[in-house]
Amino acid sequence: MKGLNAPPAWAAKAKRTLDAVRAAMAANTERVFTTHWTEDAVRDLLLELVGVKCWYCETLIVRADVNVDHFRPKSEVLDVPGHPGYWWLAYDVSNYRIACKHCNSGGARYNGVPEGRAKGSQFPLLAGTRARTSLDDLEREQPLLLDPAHQGDPDLLGFDTAGYARRGNTPYSSAEADSGLCRADETIRILALNDSRIVPFRSRLMQEVGVLARFGDAPDVQALIDAKVGPQAQWSAAAATALALQRACDRPIVAPAPPTTTPVVTPVLDPRRSKVDLRDLLEYLDPDDLKAGITLTGRYNKTVHHATLNSDGELDILGRLWRTPTTAARVATGSRQIDGWNFWRLTIAGVEQTLAEFRAKHFPPATRP
Repeated sequence: MKGLNAPPAWAAKAKRTLDAVRAAMAANTERVFTTHWTEDAVRDLLLELVGVKCWYCETLIVRADVNVDHFRPKSEVLDVPGHPGYWWLAYDVSNYRIACKHCNSGGARYNGVPEGRAKGSQFPLLAGTRARTSLDDLEREQPLLLDPAHQGDPDLLGFDTAGYARRGNTPYSSAEADSGLCRADETIRILALNDSRIVPFRSRLMQEVGVLARFGDAPDVQALIDAKVGPQAQWSAAAATALALQRACDRPIVAPAPPTTTPVVTPVLDPRRSKVDLRDLLEYLDPDDLKAGITLTGRYNKTVHHATLNSDGELDILGRLWRTPTTAARVATGSRQIDGWNFWRLTIAGVEQTLAEFRAKHFPPATRP
């Protein structure tokens, strides 16, 4: 979000506060962060960009506090002992994101069950070197959380017709493969983007857009569509997905020319994808077992957790579907650090093995990373 400039009077006041924080850091005394980011001068500047809605879940913020979230947390970084937080960015408007209470500090629920603490002071890295001082290069960090203000990040999220946020069709990056994590899945988990109170409304919106799109290019219909897919609209990304899907379905189907020879179809395995999800490994499992659902188990803190692997390669945890074993394990256990490939175990022909062992046995050596 480069290029956004704070009003001069606000910037001067924020600089004085930051200088006091810097002095406290140097003297090893208590820091005091005055909440200048809550002032209208800067908050209104952010609201003008996409309206009064959460930049993370896109829910309109109606009759509730509008939170200005520090994308890189200012005071501490959860799970990184000794990190002082990105204090030097406390008054940098490029580090601000508009957030609803649920995405910023928790409260989201799935079928009545709390989803956790939300973003808060979490700022996990996918890869790279974490900045600890104002002299460190932030470009060397690769955040795990999708950044709604970073070009390309929102495109990694897609939506199915039931209104659930899912990863789009973009291939996994090398960093995702190296860590065995999917940025979209982890963002959905941490921010509870599939809160059961949101999903039905998203689904209804997508249905409405699909119906409107079938009416063609009538100006009044197009105006209704534009109002639903515009950047200031609630859940506009899901609406845009529905519009693109309907328009793709409306395109005339052109029959391809008959091939001169019969092509030989060779399954293509993506070594990066096979380090993150199970789709390329399903061929080694019994189709009938997959159709019925294969039970996986994992033990954590003396508790046995269960998941069901389905024929799409998704892991069902209490009715929620996750494509990546590690995110599924973190949902099941509440742990933010667990590795799902070593956590989940399945039994084949009477032999119990971890998903990591299953992958090592069947993944073609020629395509291993």
